[in-house]
Amino acid sequence: MLRLPLFFIPLLLALLVGCGSRTEESNKLTKEQVETRLAALSCAADEITLPDGPTGGTFRFNSLETPNSLDPAWIRDTASSDIGTSIHEGLIEFDPVDMSVKPCIAESWEISEDGLTYTFKLRAGVFFQDNPCFPDGQGREVVASDFKYSFERVCDPRVASPGAWMFLDFVEGSNAYRDGVSARRELERRASGEGRDPNSEDRFRAAEDAQLQEWAASPDEVVGFACPDDRTFVVKLAIPFSPFIFRLGHSFSWVVPKEAVEFYGDNFFKNPVGAGPFKFVEWIPGQKVVLEKHPKYWMKDANGHQLPYLDRIEVSRIEDTNSEHYELLNGHLDFQFPIPIDQWDSIFDADLNLKADYKRFQVQWVNTWRIEYIGMLNTDPLFKDVRVRQAFNYAIDREEIGSTILRYRAIPNRGQVVPGSMPDYPSEDGPFKYDPTKARELLAEAGYPNGQGFPELTLQLNSAGRDNEKIAEIIQAYLAVIGVKVQLKVVDWRVHLDTVREGKVRFYRLGWINDYPSPENSLMLVWGKNIPPMGENYARYQNEKFDELFEKALSITDIQEQNKVFREAEEVAVQEAPWLFLYTMRRFRLVAPEVRGFPFNAGDRRFLKYTWLDKSS
Repeated sequence: MLRLPLFFIPLLLALLVGCGSRTEESNKLTKEQVETRLAALSCAADEITLPDGPTGGTFRFNSLETPNSLDPAWIRDTASSDIGTSIHEGLIEFDPVDMSVKPCIAESWEISEDGLTYTFKLRAGVFFQDNPCFPDGQGREVVASDFKYSFERVCDPRVASPGAWMFLDFVEGSNAYRDGVSARRELERRASGEGRDPNSEDRFRAAEDAQLQEWAASPDEVVGFACPDDRTFVVKLAIPFSPFIFRLGHSFSWVVPKEAVEFYGDNFFKNPVGAGPFKFVEWIPGQKVVLEKHPKYWMKDANGHQLPYLDRIEVSRIEDTNSEHYELLNGHLDFQFPIPIDQWDSIFDADLNLKADYKRFQVQWVNTWRIEYIGMLNTDPLFKDVRVRQAFNYAIDREEIGSTILRYRAIPNRGQVVPGSMPDYPSEDGPFKYDPTKARELLAEAGYPNGQGFPELTLQLNSAGRDNEKIAEIIQAYLAVIGVKVQLKVVDWRVHLDTVREGKVRFYRLGWINDYPSPENSLMLVWGKNIPPMGENYARYQNEKFDELFEKALSITDIQEQNKVFREAEEVAVQEAPWLFLYTMRRFRLVAPEVRGFPFNAGDRRFLKYTWLDKSS
């Protein structure tokens, strides 16, 4: 939907952006000013505190978006992950402060010298949550075969998990298993007289029966997942892949019981059963999700007290950030994240101090691994031309947006696939400085002088409480200056993600926050083998040189050497501008005064099993 007549957009741009230099100096901040004020801001984001008295109570937060699924095989969005993290667990987890790898259901593991075999020892006394799916309603103990089942399920094309990239090409036998399932399904379809499946992959649809028979002979299991006994789970890789241990902390690696998947069938996504600290109670679409304490949860704190401390978690569904903010002020929510643009100046003064009405709140901030970008479908005839993609990148003044509109909350991204805060990575600034003259020249070279003949675009986005819309209006205005007309189309988050994944949208807003501290998790977004349905390369970007360097880096075990090669690959992709790069997010949240044990990490993982409420406050 176009919010303003196009002739008015240049004026809007002047008002929103140009005014930054005409107002008081504090409206436009230098990098040094930002760093000084952040350093002075009180921040309780980097510690876990233990209670010394009674605990319990209900923790309440809001989700601006509707969760997509609470089935780990389909948790691919922030709204779902924020809830799923409390329901599910896996072999390893991440430290709630620095996001380093920690044991979880696996109490220990060994990696062979050649880097190909991972042997996990599972701890005893880990139980799935009680649920009617079990014969007596009592959750049984987690065993090694549950991980084999859960991981094979992610690889299974019938499940169509967007997390298949986790294991395919890396785990021994994973590709053969997937091919075998697909081939048997195609053969069954043809034998029944239904003909070739129009929804199957091209190679299966085009294959002759003889070829399908050969693929169908593959084992009906992933041979790289083995269970020597109930307490031992072994993963065998086809190639050395040092980031693999990080992947096992991803939501796609959380364990689920076969009984629950079969009991709930297609409705398992809204009736989840896991081994995490909280059990699922109810999900009323558009209203709330409720979780309660898992009484048989295995973990205890350093003082021997049972986790979690909380009795209950309630997640509301309010899509308007102003309404959400009033709920926080009235004591009905325990934190707000992110702090909305509309409320920023009511909360903070120019020096980033809390104003009087907000001094009771705790403020947390962190430089995240989240990048924001506008995706361009690289297979679309319009965006196949790299000059068009580059022109769009030169047309945007990220520094002006960051210093005036977003201020403290964004770090301009002139061309980085890997966020600059990634540990141990040789990050460098990108090439796309604001240069509207160069943008026009590139458009002219592509056959669109002054934008003439360039088709009107529709930028699809989700609202996220109107913040996304406001930034999209600024992008709309910048592109209008170089002669490109853009309409905005706001859709529900689930619709947005599904249509983008299916390749039905050529111009779209997205963000990505790393699931683990490895540049591999960022760069896979532009890896040619990760195009849906295999992965999350939604732009459908492909470059042989990038793929060659990326795949070379995957097998390097020395982290510094690996990161150098990752950096070479990133440079290749950045020069071809698969996205319209925007910024890396610095996130802030307001937290109620009684909340404790709620650290804010770069991955924005919410480990609520450590959270408690200080009732004395």
